[in-house]
Amino acid sequence: METNQQSTKEFFKLASFIHLGLILGVVLFGMIVYFFLADFQHVDTTTEFPKLLVYLVPGLVVVGIVASNMMYRIRLNEVKERGDLKTKMQGYRESLIIRYMLLEGPALFALVAVFRTNNSSFMVYAGLMVVLMALKRPTLKSAIADLDLDQQEIALLEDPDARVL
Repeated sequence: METNQQSTKEFFKLASFIHLGLILGVVLFGMIVYFFLADFQHVDTTTEFPKLLVYLVPGLVVVGIVASNMMYRIRLNEVKERGDLKTKMQGYRESLIIRYMLLEGPALFALVAVFRTNNSSFMVYAGLMVVLMALKRPTLKSAIADLDLDQQEIALLEDPDARVL
């Protein structure tokens, strides 16, 4: 199967686009929940479900952060052992997507908790996850540092027109 080759510039442009799309998805869903769906005048305090979510949402956030870092490091260790730069970059992109999805899941869960309970305090957890996702933006410097590339691979990666995929 023949694939289209990507330059370094195209690779990071696409990775940034995916990153931004995932962040905007959470932000837009949060805005919809906050402005249109949640009724903060009638917070649900009569059932056990909101009491459960008080522990479940922060726990899921912590698990998401830990799991994203662990899975990212595990995947990167596998990627580092691969031979050529193209294979490493493909694995790097997969590692980034897994990392972002493990951060996005708890954020979306927190927003659903806001919607179900009308408790705006869960928005803090969603905001925290969005900030963490924003800080994990894919850059050339982070790719070089995370993949432990040699000088030849770094030179190739720093050339915006070099084919890396």
